[in-house]
Amino acid sequence: MCGILGNIHKSSSSWSPLAESDLSKLSHRGPDGSGVFTNEHIQFGHVRLAIIDLTDAGKQPMSSPDGRFVVTFNGEIYNHLELRVELEFQGERFSTQSDTEVLLAAYKVWGRDCVRHFRGMFAFALWDSVEKTVFLARDRCGEKPLFYHFDGECFSFASELKALIPLLKSPPPLDPSVVDMYLHYQYVPEPFTLLSGVHKLPAGHTLFLSLSDWNARLERYWDVENTHYEGSLPKDNPEILSCIRDGLEDAVKMTLRADVPVAVALSGGVDSGAIAALAQKNYKEPMHAFCVGYPGRPPYDERHQARALAESLGMIVHEVELPVESFIDFFPQLVRIMDEPIADPAAFGHYSVPEAAAREGIKVLLTGIGGDELFWGYGWVNQSVLANEFLGQRPWLSALANPGMEKILNRAAKSSRLPKTVRSWADRMGGLADTHTPPDQLRFYMGAPDFGEAFDLKETVSGPALRDLDSRNPFLPTENPKPTIEKIPQAIIKMLFDTWLVSNAVTLGDRVSMGVGVEARLPFLDFKLIELVMALRTQNPDHRLGQKAWLRAALKGTLPEEVLVRPKAGFQPPVHDWLSGVVNTYGDVLLEGVLVQQRILDKDKVPRAVSELRQRGWPGLFFAYKLVLLEMWYRKVVAS
Repeated sequence: MCGILGNIHKSSSSWSPLAESDLSKLSHRGPDGSGVFTNEHIQFGHVRLAIIDLTDAGKQPMSSPDGRFVVTFNGEIYNHLELRVELEFQGERFSTQSDTEVLLAAYKVWGRDCVRHFRGMFAFALWDSVEKTVFLARDRCGEKPLFYHFDGECFSFASELKALIPLLKSPPPLDPSVVDMYLHYQYVPEPFTLLSGVHKLPAGHTLFLSLSDWNARLERYWDVENTHYEGSLPKDNPEILSCIRDGLEDAVKMTLRADVPVAVALSGGVDSGAIAALAQKNYKEPMHAFCVGYPGRPPYDERHQARALAESLGMIVHEVELPVESFIDFFPQLVRIMDEPIADPAAFGHYSVPEAAAREGIKVLLTGIGGDELFWGYGWVNQSVLANEFLGQRPWLSALANPGMEKILNRAAKSSRLPKTVRSWADRMGGLADTHTPPDQLRFYMGAPDFGEAFDLKETVSGPALRDLDSRNPFLPTENPKPTIEKIPQAIIKMLFDTWLVSNAVTLGDRVSMGVGVEARLPFLDFKLIELVMALRTQNPDHRLGQKAWLRAALKGTLPEEVLVRPKAGFQPPVHDWLSGVVNTYGDVLLEGVLVQQRILDKDKVPRAVSELRQRGWPGLFFAYKLVLLEMWYRKVVAS
């Protein structure tokens, strides 16, 4: 695990090596060493967090034995041992134990198809000095980040924005259309970034750049909606559950491969509990487990459940307690660590776990990220599938989509005077009456908390740059052709993976862990496991079986029954106190900030906007928090 950055120059010339100050922007991602490679066309930089082959033989940038290929690589190829054997059979020879050397040999043998052989998480740039080309790639689920900027003379890339911006001639202006997306999603959906001209290489994509024509070619090599599982599939339920359990255990075993200690981030839930149980089973000594709690141990504090499970597994337990004032004081530093504005209220808790692990000398931390997305862990996502299936079977119901009907149904869904069954019906039908989602898209994010409220809330502060945007703008990240009814579940999973999973959950996990030099590994996002589950549900749809039905059933005998039947709690920090404290303490940054200067916010509305927003309950407070976070992000990441 590391950090990478570099420049590719169109014209042949003499370029200075990347400076130490350039590499220092990523030093948190690689505290164990750094290196640069410079020739007439490229400048590659690398900072190293040594996980596999701890010797200097694993240093980067790394060149192939003949000097033709040079790579700077961030990530882990978990199946490097198997690939090494396969490549040796084809005549390749190795002088190190590093997965980086395997990557170079794989590109030599398989070319751009090498990524299809890799099982792991990765982002890399590889130079071919003979063909004068650069090949960049990112893993299937976007576990490792890669930003880039491309103009007529230079292609620049980096693992984080804070390292990319100094490579550019000047900080690019904000893109109002992406600010608008952020205000709805609470994160920046890829491939967009908040800075004009800066992009994220999307998950599951490669980019090929040839100096001969200076044309950057993007190609998608993997798609969760259209996976191709190799192997026979079981048809009866016991065999399906056994297959899922074995697939998850195999993924865990792969992510345990390291030359340094491995630990687990543990809550009281099924996902992290499954990882902990299967990891400890396949680890030679007691593992360390880290869990989070809050002063006074409120009902949402899961330390007791986490400790009970960890101790039953023979693990060593560490607890982290998070006072409200700690979050408020640490907020500016947390914003810089996140690198992008991610308004997930759980961010501080997610940071505190790897930070505690780092204090114990841990470099690798397994987490349960991805379990909810793969196994129907969110109620509103299941509801979206059912609503779209219902509407697809009854197209005449599209007549419900009008403002009056939407208002009536939403009011009924929230009325305490109506029976629960009527409220539930009104809630489902209210989704069908949605007037914001474009008619050519599946109904999805309007059912998510906070997304819909932003349409009204942003009117309280919008400046000309926001007001001029098309009403369809927030839905650009979910533009996909409507599928046939039987393929709606797969299409919904794809929308969730391509937006929330990669740009919120995975991005946040990477930044807060690497911010303290800890590598987060995500067994649920092993592509072999994903392809197995997606193939199984094409023959045996599971979205009507209940929350995580397959996963819970597959783990019987692996986890205690009380863990399997425990309702999903999610990560529940004292968000109201945290967000109120941030808005009260830092709200003044909005008054003369960049959002006002670039006419995204209305200068005359801002002074009273924060207090007015807070009077509108949780949606208003959360929206005000997103604005403060965005302004603070510009100051700490872009302008610093």
